[in-house]
Amino acid sequence: MKDFLKSLENQKVTTGEKLISEALIVAQKILVNMGLDFIPPAYVQFMKKYNGVKSENAFLCGATVDDDMDIIDKNKDIKKPQNCILLGYNKESLLCFNYKSKKYQIVDKDDLTVLNTFNNDDLGKALDMIFNV
Repeated sequence: MKDFLKSLENQKVTTGEKLISEALIVAQKILVNMGLDFIPPAYVQFMKKYNGVKSENAFLCGATVDDDMDIIDKNKDIKKPQNCILLGYNKESLLCFNYKSKKYQIVDKDDLTVLNTFNNDDLGKALDMIFNV
């Protein structure tokens, strides 16, 4: 994931406000109450450094009061496969975490076909794919 974080420094991106513990706790509770699951630990670690990321072509959710980047709103508003938490997207694909299989998935935005699957410890590779780096 270090390569991805380094590539972010070389791109024009906007990041969310600093992650506040209370916002993360509230987001986790609401996601579970929505019938989803907890945000995966590796993504929580990413959020501690970048709590939501926007570029011209891609977007990653954060736990924030900024509705444009909020993981709760995005999981309510954007269609995604079952058993998945939406973590981000680009023009063609979604980045989801399948909490049943414990894997990150790149999913076609239109027909929800799984295009790529990454192990739980390969978050960086999934982020690279969403940001096309």
